[in-house]
Order: sequence, then C-alpha cells, then structure tokens
Amino acid sequence: MIGARIAVLRHQAGISQLTLAKRLNVSVSTVGMYEQGRREPSGECLVKLAELFGVSTDFLLTGTPSVCCDAEKLQVIFLSAISKLDGTVQFRHSDGSVTPMGSQELAQLFATLLCTP
Repeated sequence: MIGARIAVLRHQAGISQLTLAKRLNVSVSTVGMYEQGRREPSGECLVKLAELFGVSTDFLLTGTPSVCCDAEKLQVIFLSAISKLDGTVQFRHSDGSVTPMGSQELAQLFATLLCTP
C-alpha cells in the first residue's frame, strides 16, 4: 500500500523515478521496488519522502491525512481572512489585495486547501 501512495504522490508531483531516486539518494530500482511493494523504505527515507511530497509520515504509512497538517492549513486560511461586522469575510492575498468571499467561495477554498496533500 505504501508503494501505491509513493507512486501516486510522485505522479502528482510530476517527477520521474530517476528524479525521486536522486532526491532520496537511492537507486532507481529501489524506487521501483518501493512502488511495486517489493521493498519498504527505511524510517529515514520515509521522513524524506514526507518532506518531499508535503505529507505526513502517517499518511505515507496509513493513507490517513494528518490532522496536524489540516490544522496548519486552516491556520493559514484564518490568518488570511478578515471577518467584518456584517458577517462577510474578506480574503487577504499574499500580494496584499483583498477579495470579498461568500460562504460558497469560502467553502470551496477550504475544500481545495484541505483536500490537497
């Protein structure tokens, strides 16, 4: 199962087995064996994979998203949102511009940010 998650994450990142192998400092055949389930990455390699793909080691091992990662994403959203007295919300972009958001737009933003690894 971990092999399938590695393969999916690698494809989503748009990198080859060779590129991943270089980043992990392992051979291409080792990456292939990870993805085929014929070999399991070491603990150190799991940490590197999690860092490279921006997921938790728990996600790599179990497929369950980390609540901690979701909490961090929510914190970014909340720090970027400005609640007004009339109940509307404005979203502050990294360039300083502000966009008013209704409940549907805010829900879409949450779904997008929370459902991406």
